[in-house]
Amino acid sequence: MTTFIFRLERVLRWRQAKLEIEQFTLSRLAAECARWERVLAELETSRAHADSFLLSSQSVNGSDLEAMVRYKELVARQKQVALNRRRECERKLEQQRSRLLQARREFRLLEKLRQMRKAEWEATVDREFEALAAESYLALWNARPRTDPAP
Repeated sequence: MTTFIFRLERVLRWRQAKLEIEQFTLSRLAAECARWERVLAELETSRAHADSFLLSSQSVNGSDLEAMVRYKELVARQKQVALNRRRECERKLEQQRSRLLQARREFRLLEKLRQMRKAEWEATVDREFEALAAESYLALWNARPRTDPAP
């Protein structure tokens, strides 16, 4: 009997590797988006702390207010940059999800084909075993001594 050989096994392994790469890329992009979310939260926390510090001060002069305005402008610019980067990251994340879905479809298609071919091969092997068993039985049947009844 021959062993099962799937002619597209190398292609299947390549598609599996591609699927794993796409999954890794998706997780990396998700981590990047989460990092931008943390940056935005930190900027907001920093701005809130600055506001509370200014409000809790006993005396506030003009230079303190000017410094606060500049700081808030800086935080606003940084926040805008972070928002833009997060949006870009989310766009890339959506594209990567599409690529991952396509890679998963391609892999599953070949995997199903492999399963079908293996089932066909197993059915063929089973038929060959049945034929061999039938031939062996008939050979033993024909080889046994016969007793002919006397007339």
